Amino acid sequence: MPRQNKILNASTEKIAIYAIGAGITYFLIVKPILVKLGIVKSAAELEQERINTGNIDTYISDAIRLQSPTKSVGEWTIIANRIYEALRYSGLSDDKDDAIYQLARAKNDADIATLYKSFGKRQEYLFGVPYAGLQDLVSFIKSNLDGDQINTVNDNYRRKGIKFRF
Repeated sequence: MPRQNKILNASTEKIAIYAIGAGITYFLIVKPILVKLGIVKSAAELEQERINTGNIDTYISDAIRLQSPTKSVGEWTIIANRIYEALRYSGLSDDKDDAIYQLARAKNDADIATLYKSFGKRQEYLFGVPYAGLQDLVSFIKSNLDGDQINTVNDNYRRKGIKFRF
């Protein structure tokens, strides 16, 4: 019996060493690389996202309380789907002009709030491979449009008196 316990302890010890090594490798090497590539979000990014989500939720509730959307929720859902279809395949077949056009259909803050709610959280694909996890409308637009295109949308909103900016 003592011999079996010694063998069992040696194999258990070996497994524990491998598990600890794998954990250290992940946290010191793999995770920082995944954060740099944008596949995994850092703690600071997660905290900022939480704050932004709270701000957006406040904006949405205020906008819908103060104004009425110019289109029905169903129409905004169709527009959200068109934006998603236009941008979901980064690097392969995106139609940024159509996405900008769909974003420009908003006429007031309640429209943006309804569009944001209708968009929800969706998956982005890079060359057909799921990338960066689920994203809301703001994250999706910021990751797919360049600065000039975002400025075009924001200028359109400014001229219409919409407070929301990407």
